Amino acid sequence: MVITMRPALFFTSAAFLLIGCSSPDIYELPRPDERNQIYVRFENHGYPTDCLPGDEVLWEGLVGEDAPNKCEACQCNPAGCTLPSKVTAHASVCPGEDDVGAVEASRSWDGSCAPAPTPIQSDAFASVTFEPPEVAPCTPVEQAPEPWRRTLADVRACKPKAPNAVPTVAFVCYPPQENGECWKGFPVLHDYPIVIDTRTCTPCSCGAPTGGKCAVKTTLYQDVFCADELGDTFVSNNDPPMCSRVTNAPLAAMRSVFTQNEPGTCTPSVSTIEGGKLEPVETHFVCCNG
Repeated sequence: MVITMRPALFFTSAAFLLIGCSSPDIYELPRPDERNQIYVRFENHGYPTDCLPGDEVLWEGLVGEDAPNKCEACQCNPAGCTLPSKVTAHASVCPGEDDVGAVEASRSWDGSCAPAPTPIQSDAFASVTFEPPEVAPCTPVEQAPEPWRRTLADVRACKPKAPNAVPTVAFVCYPPQENGECWKGFPVLHDYPIVIDTRTCTPCSCGAPTGGKCAVKTTLYQDVFCADELGDTFVSNNDPPMCSRVTNAPLAAMRSVFTQNEPGTCTPSVSTIEGGKLEPVETHFVCCNG
């Protein structure tokens, strides 16, 4: 029994030695040249995408899944209250006829003292008509919205002024080797398929205003400096032009202030894609540390 077991043990040991000698060395990736270092920043949870000041932008663009072919929603600014800008003097008593002059300001008047071109003498008029305030039409927040890009992200590759001078929130990367393989310490291969968005959206518009409550107090003055009051009247946007008799004094200026200023709202239009498309441009590959 002893004689027959020795050859078997010798054969097993020899086989083990042969297998160990024939095992190839494990391939180790080369280290990159730090002079080729870059960093990649992309829009994510509000992080900035800009390169650090003085760093070179190597490439940039939009990446991500195909975006729906639609536009962001249109929005309308509030329908604000506007001050009345005119008081008309009449030769007759109310309801007022035979206009003899007016105190008039611009449509963008802020309500400050507005003198008449020429004061209207007391014997020339017997009544005045106050115009009501108005709820102005809404205006679009943007003339045309942006195409829907919520599934896309801005990406930018930057070359630092010095190796390792990169921002904290960024991938540190290198271009791949010529054979497409990555580097030691930077084994993760990322691809960034860049697209250009040439889509445009139709202009926004706003419907008629609803709601809105506007009321003003308009005061008339006998002098152009708005120091000597002649009388005042309260008018709202729901009132018609209001005629009022005045005392026996000249009309030289007016001033107006809001006593109620609650803007209305408008329904925005729906913007649609009117042209253009998402066009693939090129794909960039980088080897990164994460």
